Amino acid sequence: SSWRMAVLRPGEDPVGNLAAALAHPDVLGITDEEFAATNRVLMEATLRRGPQGLVDAVRQARLPKDHNLLVLVDQFEDLFRFRRNAHIAHSRDEAIAFVRTLLEAVRQQDLPIYVALTMRSDFIGDCMDFPGLSEAVNSGLYLVGRMSRDQLRSAITGPVAVGGGTIAPRLVHRVLNDLGDDQDQLPLVQHALMRTWEYWARTRTEAAPIDVADYEAIGTFNGALSRHAEEAYAEAASEGLASIAMRVFQALTDTVTDPRGVRRPTSIGELAAIAGASESDVARVVDGFRRAGRSFLMPPAAVALTPRSIIDLSHESLMRCWTRLIDWAEQERRAAESYVRLSRAARWRAEGTGGLWRNPELELAERWLKENEPNAAWGSRYDEGFERARAFLADSVEARRLEELRVERERRMRLRRAQGAAAVLGVFLIVASSLAYLAWRESQRAEKNLDLARAAVDQSLSSVDRNPARVGADVPQLDELRRDLLGKAQTFYTAFMREEPTSEALKRDVALAHVKIGHINRLLEKPAEAENEYKDAIVRLRGLADTDPSNAALQEALADANNWLGETLRPQAARAADAEAAYNQALEIQGKLVTEQPANAQIRREFARSHYNRGILRAERGNAAASEADFREAIRLLESPAAGGGAQELARAYNNLGTLLADDPKRSAEVGPLWEKAIAIDEALVAADPENREYKIELATFCANIAPLLKEQGADAEADQRSRQALSLVQEQARLAPSLTVTLADTHSLRGTILEAKSDLEANREYTEALDLFAGAGEQPAVRARPDYQLRFGDLLVNLAAFHSTNADRRSLLGRAIRAYATMAETIASSGSRAEAQTAADTIARILPSMPQANRAELTAAARQLSNKLGDPR
Repeated sequence: SSWRMAVLRPGEDPVGNLAAALAHPDVLGITDEEFAATNRVLMEATLRRGPQGLVDAVRQARLPKDHNLLVLVDQFEDLFRFRRNAHIAHSRDEAIAFVRTLLEAVRQQDLPIYVALTMRSDFIGDCMDFPGLSEAVNSGLYLVGRMSRDQLRSAITGPVAVGGGTIAPRLVHRVLNDLGDDQDQLPLVQHALMRTWEYWARTRTEAAPIDVADYEAIGTFNGALSRHAEEAYAEAASEGLASIAMRVFQALTDTVTDPRGVRRPTSIGELAAIAGASESDVARVVDGFRRAGRSFLMPPAAVALTPRSIIDLSHESLMRCWTRLIDWAEQERRAAESYVRLSRAARWRAEGTGGLWRNPELELAERWLKENEPNAAWGSRYDEGFERARAFLADSVEARRLEELRVERERRMRLRRAQGAAAVLGVFLIVASSLAYLAWRESQRAEKNLDLARAAVDQSLSSVDRNPARVGADVPQLDELRRDLLGKAQTFYTAFMREEPTSEALKRDVALAHVKIGHINRLLEKPAEAENEYKDAIVRLRGLADTDPSNAALQEALADANNWLGETLRPQAARAADAEAAYNQALEIQGKLVTEQPANAQIRREFARSHYNRGILRAERGNAAASEADFREAIRLLESPAAGGGAQELARAYNNLGTLLADDPKRSAEVGPLWEKAIAIDEALVAADPENREYKIELATFCANIAPLLKEQGADAEADQRSRQALSLVQEQARLAPSLTVTLADTHSLRGTILEAKSDLEANREYTEALDLFAGAGEQPAVRARPDYQLRFGDLLVNLAAFHSTNADRRSLLGRAIRAYATMAETIASSGSRAEAQTAADTIARILPSMPQANRAELTAAARQLSNKLGDPR
């Protein structure tokens, strides 16, 4: 018998490629070159007539009686990708027609037509997409068996002998051992041996066999292909074609539609459009990768390139072994995913079901645009709405710019109002002081003028009696104004208390003035002075209450003074017992008042506040059961309609209880609902009063609390949403509050842990942002002195160390973070206070066990300097 063999790959035109293979002179074609092109066109027309097209073509060729036709479709898996290609018109119909033509040819028995398909075994399942193909494959399936070790040895040594060379036995053993049992890597062995032969032929000495040194010189089995491809890339880069080469290979490699990675044949013209380059430059790149001895791309070097020439990878092994291409393909996958998300959002907006993007999505999209510089030709491979997506992105950027201008205008207006208020309050204080002076000397108008003066000063004091860290309002100018007002109020009350009280009412006012002075000293961060003033007030109020036990106002003031004394003592670990005693006094008095006046909402809220303040203290002392009881009692009081509001206090109580229970793994299921309640309350408060910074900061804290819990529970999307919400809130407030940089940095660090399971790249970006913020904030002495700054910076180091071994970028980032912290600790050792040095030393002692052994030296050296400052020779 005589066999005529038509060999083809489906490519981007399976029927056309079959026609070209059949029209070859050695198959069914003619030798007359003048009519060869016409014959190919007629052959394709015959194939496209219907399922019997191949049978008709063979019948019309009138093969001699003893001749057979074998149609060999190599790399048949290309057809599955072609069938799913949305950019080729009727690709699905053509793929089905191609398969039906082959199946009909082998079903009939009149003509000697045989069909062989080759494909990777992991694509066998895709045959089910074509009716009848699975059954045909099953009936003629042939799995290429494994070669034995002796057969492999012959495959290595035989070609060498034919080529007139010799190979050292130890090299044969080395290659066989490198291959092991993974015979899927045979193409890599073939390539490595080809490269070894070429190297040996160039460098050999006479009669020397091919040896291990030659094999290692080309990179061995594992690195030969990647090193060879790198040589071609280096040549392209030297000609200024590096970016074009990257774009070409990214276009030819598809890991988006199929994670296994498939080839994506593309014409020269389309590659040029995608790369934004000329067709001649693209052809130069392709020629560099397909020349003799370097056949990474198809068609072979002998085939001239035209704008319609289809370029393809010669083998999938290039996608798996060339490290640079692996990175390029991953970049392409991420870029495509980002673009598809952007295009989808643009479509939703056009449909009226979505809005413009805001940060962080907008920042990520801008970064994608800058890093990838996409064009319409590239975008059309993944989604047709490229121009709509670009317009959507531009509109989002413009909307953000306008929003930032609006916020800036409002900030300037608020600042001007604050300055105006400061001027007014300054006048108030001057007037108040004058009125007080006159009041002491004009007995006829003393009481009236004194009340006016006290009211004016109390008004100024109420304007600043808030924790600036909580409301995020520590802009340097406002903080200076705040301290100035506190100082003037202190001057007034000090003068007021010098007068000898002559009536019960005046004695009460002097006692309350001591409470006010206590508030002022507490706000000025003078705890010892605040403690003395609160104790003085308590003694005076208790004496007054003893003489008038039915006066509820005195009892309420006495309880309030005890509560604030507890708040002043609580941050001092050594005074915890005294703080709890003060809270107990407050609660005893308030409990009686609530019983006597159950409808008094103010007293009920103060009773609840004292409970959760004591609950915080008990939690810090490790008394979890007692702390939980206090928090639950506060919640019960505040949930009652009789509390008359108190939503913010209730949110804090829910959050505190959730934070307490979070430390007990057995009760983790109770934590989430508590934090969700706190979030829901604060979200309602923010919606009702969008300008209230305190509400927003607390909402950010609650969202940051729940995000890690959601991640642990596997709710990655919800965790991501809550961490993004916290980050957005803190970023908004941080524009006016430098100390919020600590919270903002810690929120970025938290978001990094949330994104660990999703994307190393995004997690690294969040960690880098956190490190930059911590390092920058550490240059400010006021921020550096904050204990929470040291604590949160240490948490970032622990987070980085937990994942450093999985990622090279993370290892580098950890090294940077350690150096930044060590430098900051050394600054504290040389110029900081003892309290700062103690906090830094404690932080290093906490985090050092979590650090990799190789990174501990710098922290240990910094700890030694801190110990010397503290007078500890250790």
